[in-house]
Amino acid sequence: MKLPTLFKSDSSVSDMSTHSKRSKTKLQPLELFVGNISEELEAPLTSEIVFRKIWRIRKFKKTISRRETIDSPNFRCSVNGLTTYWNMSIRFWKGPNGKKVTNPVVLCLNLTGCETEEIGQARVRFQFGVWDASIKHWECCPISSVVLNLENTHELHSIGYKTLGILDRHLDSVKDVSIMVKIQVIQSDEEKHSLSQDFARILSLENEELTDTIIDTMGEEKPETLKAHSLIIRSRSAILARKLRDYSDPNNKNIKYRLNLTEINHQIAQELFRYIYSDKVDNAEACVNKLLPLSTRFNLPGLTTLCERVLLENLTPSNIGNILLLADQCGCENLKKAALHYCEESDEIKDSVQIGKTLAWRVMEMVNPDLFLEACESIGSSSSNLDSPSTPGSFSDF
Repeated sequence: MKLPTLFKSDSSVSDMSTHSKRSKTKLQPLELFVGNISEELEAPLTSEIVFRKIWRIRKFKKTISRRETIDSPNFRCSVNGLTTYWNMSIRFWKGPNGKKVTNPVVLCLNLTGCETEEIGQARVRFQFGVWDASIKHWECCPISSVVLNLENTHELHSIGYKTLGILDRHLDSVKDVSIMVKIQVIQSDEEKHSLSQDFARILSLENEELTDTIIDTMGEEKPETLKAHSLIIRSRSAILARKLRDYSDPNNKNIKYRLNLTEINHQIAQELFRYIYSDKVDNAEACVNKLLPLSTRFNLPGLTTLCERVLLENLTPSNIGNILLLADQCGCENLKKAALHYCEESDEIKDSVQIGKTLAWRVMEMVNPDLFLEACESIGSSSSNLDSPSTPGSFSDF
């Protein structure tokens, strides 16, 4: 398997060459959290505080060989009445024999909790880096940005991830590896009171005096409901509007309509209506495969574009088959063309992907042989590769 090219340094990032001193505390075998977190702040202006957290993983190669998952200690970022809790984690690809692949690794940023004085949205910018011990400098990934709905919770949310190749130059003299993340939570008055944020707040509050629609969705054990506003539903999707049914709630005289979406998972329905209200989606990477079909089904072209962009930003040799099938299923020609172009232009997929051993390629060959052959031609391959060994195609415990 060809290792991904390590991310180049970003010259726009301020100098981060000061490296934290090593602790002499020994890593305990298979402790819950691995390594330790050190902290620095960058604050050009009070409103631009950037939290920089450094995770040092002791005896890196030995540590990853003994564990199926690696999680950093939790750390906290507090600014302007908002406290967020985070951790970093490392997950692994699986090889064709089902065993984990220890290089490259998948570095994840997770939001583990939030405490806020005011419910609303905020933009989170984050950037990963790996310490190059040979030249004493951080190699930084590109900056990523997501919009989150902030509310008091201690549920785990995956914010983003990067695939990293850890090379010998990243091992210091005692074989430790240091990984950095910079986090900036942006809450300006303008963002707090933008139209989309105000509408998102209306949805999250579910004010009994304003809502007139009950939405039935699929819960884990029993149906769950959302409350919404028929005026917004009608203005955003004519297809959803036609599904509204007159309904009288004996416990709430303001309720006039009911919308049956019991075939849609409750969490996915929440993200669907978050988009309908605010043009934004939380954790898009985690639910994009479910939201894209809904976007075309309910004629929400903006959501379709958002989903296509997320999928294209995360194309890999292991998911290209699934994305081609999804694009074909949803009639997304732009996504399909871009995915085929990726097959044609990516050296990584030409060197590493072996068509046919994953379920997506098998399904594609059966249900859409024309698409299968088109993908093979783009890769410069043929159906004879069906007997070739497979490359890693799924995350372990990810």
